[in-house]
Amino acid sequence: MTTYFPQVRSHLEKLVAAASQTGSAMWPSVVNTQTGRQEDHVPGRVYRLIGAPRGTTLYWDQPLIAAARGLTALTGDQQYAQSADRYVDEFLSCSVGENGMFRWGNHEYYDVVARKLVPFCNGYHELRPITPAWDVFRERDAEKTATYIRIMAERHVYDAGTGGFNRHDDGRKEHAFLEAGGILSESLAWLYSKTGDGDLLERALRIARYSYGHRDPATGLVPNEPDLGRWDSKVCTSEIGLWAQCLLRAGTYTGSREFGGMACNSVRAYLDCAFDPGTGSYFGQVNLSDGKPVIPAKTGYWPRKYSDPWNTDQWPTHDYPMAVAEACLSLFELTGDRCFLDAILRWAAIAVDGSPGGKGTWAYAESYGRCIHFLTRAGLQLGEERFLADARALADEAVARLWDNGMFQGYPEDQVYESVDGVGYLLLALMFTESHCAPKLHGFGF
Repeated sequence: MTTYFPQVRSHLEKLVAAASQTGSAMWPSVVNTQTGRQEDHVPGRVYRLIGAPRGTTLYWDQPLIAAARGLTALTGDQQYAQSADRYVDEFLSCSVGENGMFRWGNHEYYDVVARKLVPFCNGYHELRPITPAWDVFRERDAEKTATYIRIMAERHVYDAGTGGFNRHDDGRKEHAFLEAGGILSESLAWLYSKTGDGDLLERALRIARYSYGHRDPATGLVPNEPDLGRWDSKVCTSEIGLWAQCLLRAGTYTGSREFGGMACNSVRAYLDCAFDPGTGSYFGQVNLSDGKPVIPAKTGYWPRKYSDPWNTDQWPTHDYPMAVAEACLSLFELTGDRCFLDAILRWAAIAVDGSPGGKGTWAYAESYGRCIHFLTRAGLQLGEERFLADARALADEAVARLWDNGMFQGYPEDQVYESVDGVGYLLLALMFTESHCAPKLHGFGF
């Protein structure tokens, strides 16, 4: 049987070696797999400078941090966790503002060549779609972590009474994306679990209620963004799964059942409206008022006709199919509701039938990682050997297509490792499907 641990080890070791060439403990966001050196390159998957050319981008490296720590936990070899900790320590020494805000995310990164922070597109603070691995940050500096979460929530909430929030920290009523709200709620709930501060719990609930309160009374569908009246104010997408996962974790942290209730109702509404029995797929967008599919006239930063785990459009597209699938696993375990089991079986078929190997296409490392993780988790939770076999088949395919000279490429034949292509998700999934030991994610989630 194939073993994936050697590839996981090799990738992390080569990444650390590439970092050492810059004199930094922070891992580079782009590495040429042939030379093993950092490249000044803007990745094609994302818009703007999210890919951090000549830089390092800890926000997008959260899965990789968890993977390094996970490899240490499984093998006992401390070098991987130690390298991850040095990365976080250096970030905390050079990328925290005077006001306590971490300077990272969708509008800022650290240039390890020039040794300076690089803000872009007005330098707003914005975190989506990854909840940070808060347990790691607390372990390295609990005070800085707590201060940051409190200030982050204040800066992103423009109406403390209603929980009205903005993806940007400019104090304005603007884009209240579900993914941003979920991260804010979950982060406050996580901090509540460490401090017992009831105000944190109440603020987390108000932010979640703000999104949930804009659901359509007839369909129960929650809009992607309720405030500006654009396309995303009129539809619900698979982003509901990412939001629901955040709320489910918030409920675990706090013991509040309200979080789980909002998550359960919202995901069920999406599943009921979005499934297309004629194709076995879920529509990418459904209209709030009647639940009917909305078919976009062109591609862009929105879901296509169907929610697609293997989508290679410019990212992020507000389409998170495997987050819905993972939420269904959590909700089925929590409720035993047959609708979530049916959805699990459907998403498994979608992931396998649409795989690049079967269709002669290609995909990013993150897509492989998310599908492998879901299938492994589903196989173990439901006792379905076929899902475990499907996960291993996808894992073998990912290695065959993405492995290059001791590292994983972000996508086939590119010969470049790029952090934003999601190799960290793939490493976590490879370890999971081999060991059947669920990876410890330290606060972030699939």
